[in-house]
Amino acid sequence: FDKFCWSVFPELAITEISMMLVVALSSSLDVAAIELDLGKDLDYNHELKTVGWSNIVSGMTGGYTGSYIFSQSIFSLRSGIHSRWAGLFVAFFEAVTVVSPVSILSYVPNFVFGSLLVMIAVDLMVEWLWDLRSKVTLAEYAVALSTFGTMIVFGVESGILFGILL
Repeated sequence: FDKFCWSVFPELAITEISMMLVVALSSSLDVAAIELDLGKDLDYNHELKTVGWSNIVSGMTGGYTGSYIFSQSIFSLRSGIHSRWAGLFVAFFEAVTVVSPVSILSYVPNFVFGSLLVMIAVDLMVEWLWDLRSKVTLAEYAVALSTFGTMIVFGVESGILFGILL
């Protein structure tokens, strides 16, 4: 403890608390997205405990905070993959990419990443702004649209705060 610079702790505390809230909120949204795609209820408490424990382990080993890769989960479900092997393969290939002495991603053209981001963005917008209208009440749909609009005009943080306040 004597090597820790305690004078910067108040500044970091705000960042840490904000990060915990963002991870908790995004994890809840990820679980909701998976639940919506599955068409059945999930145990939020269990899912959030899983994310919490994985973040504790990640933090203790020098890793980053994280949550579900809900796009990967939904892609796997839609592809008919119902095994944990998909996640193990993703983890394995990510580990190979990290420890590889060659920058594997430097061989992939930038337009591939750009087109992938555009495809994911369009898919999410269609799912959350168009397909959602038939699955929720009019008031809930209005909240989703106004939150999206607030994010576009004022930024992500303002949109999240606006959506929570609604």
